[in-house]
Amino acid sequence: MKHWITIAVFLMAVCPLVAFGQTDTVYVPGYYESGLTEGTLNAAVTEAINAGTLSSKVFKLKLYERYVLSGAITIPAGSSLTVVADDPGSDPQTAPPQIVWSSSGGITTTYNFDCFGDLTLKNVWVLFANTSGNQTGTSIKFEENSQPNGQHGTFEGCLFDYSQIGADGSGAISITCSHFKGSFRNCYFRNMSDPHFRYYGRPVSFPFNTTGWHTDSLTFVNCTFANFGYCLMQEGSEWSDYVSYNHCTFINGVMFCLESSWWHYLSITNSVFLNMFMYGDLGENNGNPNGGTFAIDSVKNFGFSPPFTDDQRHILFTNSSYYIEPWLTDHYLNNPYTDTVSNPVNIPKPMPMLGPRTLMFLDTVIDGVKRWPYMNRKDLYDNTNPALLLPPTDIPAIKRFLLAKWTDNADTNWAFDPGASLSQTWPLPENARVTNATLRTAAMGGFPLGDLYHWAPGSYASWKAQEATENSQIQDMLMNGITSVEENAGVPASFELSQNYPNPFNPTTMIDYAIQQSGPVSLKVYDLLGREVVTLFDGDQKVGRYSVDFDGTGLASGVYFYKLQAGSNSITKKLVLMK
Repeated sequence: MKHWITIAVFLMAVCPLVAFGQTDTVYVPGYYESGLTEGTLNAAVTEAINAGTLSSKVFKLKLYERYVLSGAITIPAGSSLTVVADDPGSDPQTAPPQIVWSSSGGITTTYNFDCFGDLTLKNVWVLFANTSGNQTGTSIKFEENSQPNGQHGTFEGCLFDYSQIGADGSGAISITCSHFKGSFRNCYFRNMSDPHFRYYGRPVSFPFNTTGWHTDSLTFVNCTFANFGYCLMQEGSEWSDYVSYNHCTFINGVMFCLESSWWHYLSITNSVFLNMFMYGDLGENNGNPNGGTFAIDSVKNFGFSPPFTDDQRHILFTNSSYYIEPWLTDHYLNNPYTDTVSNPVNIPKPMPMLGPRTLMFLDTVIDGVKRWPYMNRKDLYDNTNPALLLPPTDIPAIKRFLLAKWTDNADTNWAFDPGASLSQTWPLPENARVTNATLRTAAMGGFPLGDLYHWAPGSYASWKAQEATENSQIQDMLMNGITSVEENAGVPASFELSQNYPNPFNPTTMIDYAIQQSGPVSLKVYDLLGREVVTLFDGDQKVGRYSVDFDGTGLASGVYFYKLQAGSNSITKKLVLMK
């Protein structure tokens, strides 16, 4: 089963949108061409559904047109809808066709596409707003059906724009099916920004408070995500088997970039992360920050039973950069909220690239052998400014939004230049081209990091020519691990003792630590009177990262201390057993 998933997803990742064969092209008149007529796309699709020919049609839209929806477009189970346009150009009249909602009253705007079947969009601009410029809380929804292979969403060259919380508490793409396969290539998720919720505004998401849905695969190649709450949401025991990001650019994420920590196969390569988890680390995880990119936790802490163990997980993070801009770190220290905080722990702090728990999985070496050989990182550029040419960042608006989320939670629109989208401005005013000289050649093959299709078009053709070779290298590292010593990041940068997790706990918790020199090591637990109550480890250990479980079943509720001693170095921290 594992090999079938790997091969199938690998083919999805490396193959572009399939050519359209044995189909009839339907040229759909736009809003302006049809004399300001709304619902022309709705009418064309409905006609094909009624004739039983939907799957054999390709609906072609016109550049620099608008297609005003008069209602949801529903794709029946067992059918497929394909909507395409020509490649956009570099002048205003070659903007992608824009799909937008009518401002007429009495229209339900819950879903612009309600997919019980498959959906393919190419070179289409989906604006999650109406013609008056108001966000609509709309999603492209993939719904459960009786088809054994589930649903496919295939998107190439698409712009998903100005999406807030979905009507079902999801995102721009809402997954409510058991076997979803999503392929996103050369797409731009722009302003996935909700004015109220810091954790909504999501490119891809399961709905709020649901269980039972599942993603077989999600692949993103040369995609940009700018101004979002979460980039990917997985909650309620809903998770994805295979997730891959290659040559992607992530800009201005408020909360988790990739959530949760339930990865089976995860690959993040050749990507740029700028200003992640802008809400900041407010000490909510007891000294165990999540990390700004992604997190890994043990299967036993998932809260459900996935069909894999920690040893069967494959995670690769390589050739990528991370940076928090100075204006944001300055805002953490200089704002009205911070001025009133009594406990310094609760002052917002920049989120690190990776949290200590994640580093334990990626870096732990025991007796010279990687504990989890299929979880790896290498060639990462932490705290390295990509120096984007014209980033899609409205600094004053983001500062207002963050202050509101730290204080009274007032609604604040923090999107970057939404007026450009509403007026169909083309090209868009931003340019997220990496100008840092080091990062310009830091990707595999010596290419620039990040989304090449949108921001480094001069490199895109050369990259495309070697894409298959690059994908083979990525797949090999993901599936077989990184074997050379110099590629493994196994030597800790410092003597470390992490805060136990969870804390408070009942009855078990996990303690991670790292030692820089081989020799005698002890990890012991003491009560408030300084009496030793448990010895977790006492013996010789080699340089590396370690993890130990502490079971407090036989102890009374209360505060305890745990102390790591290695040579002349020692660290003591507090834990709370709460029965």
